Amino acid sequence: MVRLLIFTYAAAGLGHLRVTGALVSGRPRNHSYELLGTSDPMVTKIHRLTSINPIAKKIGEAFQYGLLEDIFTKAYVWYLRHNTKEVYERVLHMIEEKPDAEGVTIVATHFGLAHQIAEIKNKIKRKTGKQVDVVVQVTDDTSQHIWCVRGADITFVPSQQTKEELEVYAKQQGINIHAEVSPYPTNPSFAKKIERSIETREEAFKKGSDRPINVIVPISGAAVGLKYLTKFLLELDRSSKKFHFWIVAKRSDQTKRFLSTIGKLRWIQLITGRSDNETVGLYEKVYRENLIHAEVTKPSEQAFKALIPPTMIGGSVLLFTEPIGRQEKDNIVFLKRHKLLVEDEDIKEKMTGESHYPRGVLLPLDPKNAARCVLTCMDDEYFKKMTADFSYSPESMMSSEISERGTWLFWEQLRLLGMI
Repeated sequence: MVRLLIFTYAAAGLGHLRVTGALVSGRPRNHSYELLGTSDPMVTKIHRLTSINPIAKKIGEAFQYGLLEDIFTKAYVWYLRHNTKEVYERVLHMIEEKPDAEGVTIVATHFGLAHQIAEIKNKIKRKTGKQVDVVVQVTDDTSQHIWCVRGADITFVPSQQTKEELEVYAKQQGINIHAEVSPYPTNPSFAKKIERSIETREEAFKKGSDRPINVIVPISGAAVGLKYLTKFLLELDRSSKKFHFWIVAKRSDQTKRFLSTIGKLRWIQLITGRSDNETVGLYEKVYRENLIHAEVTKPSEQAFKALIPPTMIGGSVLLFTEPIGRQEKDNIVFLKRHKLLVEDEDIKEKMTGESHYPRGVLLPLDPKNAARCVLTCMDDEYFKKMTADFSYSPESMMSSEISERGTWLFWEQLRLLGMI
């Protein structure tokens, strides 16, 4: 007999869905699984409002630090743990539908459901007579206190720094937390070698090459930064004929105008999904079916695609837009610590005498300057060096934070702990 796996996620951006999808794809194949999502419209509205409205953004960020963070965390956790009836009934139904499962492992990629599941874990055990383990995967390299889940059996974090900071907070609050550092789980299909019959990325980045450069632009769930992207992409297209753009977005009122405007680019594929899940699937499909050279993206969970080398399917050059919120700023710090990111003003310095090239570039805040930055990197063959001469620093390789096999390592650790 094997365990039933239950994956929980929230409709607060596409990041949680992508991480959930990666873990589902890499799961042991003999284990059946169920998906438990929350479609709380309030969570979605708050996420979108604090992502695009300048005033709401500042208020939202204020509640991610210091005293306000502590107040918010305590209030929200209290709310979550006192509103578990629906979640309990749904989980119980899933378990009852799989009577042969010897136990249950519930994987949470969003703190909301993580707190609720941890609250009802013992109640489910008593009701079903089965062992129930709650696994939390932190989806950014952030030590925000909301990720400290009382009752979770194990919490995976992307770095030692985040582990130590969460442990300090847990000790202050009297919470017993078992945190483990494990490389961020990315989709296993992205970590496959590019077939020899396909050209390498560096060939398209060679100066004078007539090969097109395929650029993918996934639009975030909150449809953030569309004005910036519009100006940036139009300027790139105006300045060079080399770019082929793949825009992946969910069809919605928020993206309708953007998709109409951006459709004027010389070579473009507009790929739209009707739902969040479909949109995530379409994004992964583009990578599987095309050699993508560069990706324009937010430094959300997408930042951890920097753990995938350029020789692999998902190893495109990463062009990051402005970080929004504490978690994205924390991800930028992670990338810089491992020398995986360079900022515009540092590129010339990095191009001379550098033995370890980064995986990504943090674009300037002005979209026209961002376009000029990309064109300069092409003219000076910096992108070619990033794809042809890339290697992780010795310090990073010695850490337990860097590997494209994060999903496999996640499941291997659970196997060793007897949770699968």
